[in-house]
Amino acid sequence: MSITIEEARSAADLTEILDLPLRLHTADPGYVPPLRPLVLRRLDPKNPFFREASLRLFRARRGRETVGTISLLVDRRHDRHSGERAAFFGFFECERDPEAARALLGAVSERARALGATSLRGPRNVTRVEDIGLLVEGYGSRPPMLAGHHPPYYRELVEAEGFSKRYDMLAYDTPLLDAAGRRRELPEALRRKAAAVSIPGLEVRRAAVHRISRDMEIAHAVFTEAYRGVPEVVPMSRAEFVSLGRAFVLLAGPRLVQIATVRGEPAAFAVCLPELNEAITAARGRLLPLGWARLAGALRRVRTASFKLIGVVPAFRSTGLHALLVQHVVDGLRAAGYERLEASLIHEDNAPMRHIVESAGCAIYRRYRVYERPLGGNR
Repeated sequence: MSITIEEARSAADLTEILDLPLRLHTADPGYVPPLRPLVLRRLDPKNPFFREASLRLFRARRGRETVGTISLLVDRRHDRHSGERAAFFGFFECERDPEAARALLGAVSERARALGATSLRGPRNVTRVEDIGLLVEGYGSRPPMLAGHHPPYYRELVEAEGFSKRYDMLAYDTPLLDAAGRRRELPEALRRKAAAVSIPGLEVRRAAVHRISRDMEIAHAVFTEAYRGVPEVVPMSRAEFVSLGRAFVLLAGPRLVQIATVRGEPAAFAVCLPELNEAITAARGRLLPLGWARLAGALRRVRTASFKLIGVVPAFRSTGLHALLVQHVVDGLRAAGYERLEASLIHEDNAPMRHIVESAGCAIYRRYRVYERPLGGNR
């Protein structure tokens, strides 16, 4: 029976698309069903991200059965910042069916080419900081929050259609306790660097709820300077960053967000979040009727913190300030009862960030690959 590709045009179509991974991966212990309300919120046309982006969802059907899904994203801010004309595929889910994968990737390639794109990359669902890349290493572990989980055959399906590696995104982790449950010290070299920091006018403190807007403005100033040269990073407006930062502080608690200033000027910041996937697993992807209760109970048992962002302005990168910030973060994690530190996702070419997490004793436990295929002509 032949494959047909249909664009999602109704709430029922969207539901069927979002239900497919639940069916495909229900027996995979590493799969964490995303909370449906959060997914729908990200897909809402009112999401500020879609002021400069468009997203279309498709499904592959064999007869009446949905056997695969995919999306096509055009991000005008990315194109303007990079000078490229790239389109992105995401929400890629598929049975072990090469014909369906070929039809899905072919359909979005044709549409992307018609829109003027010269290459198709992915997976990337919506923004660059969530659900990006295809898992290629670490299948036996649970994914970190804002990252997906894919069976090994997905890689085979994508590569069989002529997609090749553009870059990898890395997930790191390290235990905060040893095998006997005792405090595990940070590597000596990092502790020496932290102790040797001597910057006149330096203040390192927790973010504060009562001045959260100001603290997030400081963090945004650091982020803009620290990530200016990082591949694939598109600048975020101050309003977007402050809005996102408020949610981080409310979720993480002030002790997991550190701000550093030098004579009142932005110097560095670091953000950790509770590893929500440890709790979301209990909700089984849905909040009703009992998901809320399961999630609330599981949140109290989360023992992993996810190191999502750290930034140091270029002027202070050689001072050891990053080591001092890591020390403050880890002290806060231990005080809050966390037992494991996770750091994700980090671009493989982001040498400063990789140095920071590796100097803290972290090792790669998952690898996500972003693929690309040129759209110069018909395949």
